[in-house]
Amino acid sequence: MTLVYADGSTARSPVAWPALTEDQVAEGGTRVTITGLADRAAQPVTATVWVRHTDAVEITNIAEERLTTRPGRPPTLPATVVATYNDGSKDSRTEVTWDPVDPDQYAGPGSFEVEGTVPGTSHRATATITVMPPT
Repeated sequence: MTLVYADGSTARSPVAWPALTEDQVAEGGTRVTITGLADRAAQPVTATVWVRHTDAVEITNIAEERLTTRPGRPPTLPATVVATYNDGSKDSRTEVTWDPVDPDQYAGPGSFEVEGTVPGTSHRATATITVMPPT
């Protein structure tokens, strides 16, 4: 998972998740919330596992990303986004390729948007970047 700190910096951290049982994933159209421990986080983290009826689904929406950075520091855009499918399920492992970001956009405080391409759909990913004032 990606941890985001108050100053806008980020770090990757492995997470220890409990094993799911067959009973938890036996019925399509359901979801299971699990709690894990990230190596670099003081608080537990949660995830939702969606159980689909079928893999014949299509993306209907891509969740907006909201990120922060400091002036002069390029934003760390995620490699994946959360996609919602026509059966109501979600997948946080949906790959995205972000459009290039002009350094002028994060040179000083303010906010701007970056779009990205998600393979297999015409829906575009969007990230809103807030450039925080120096502290």
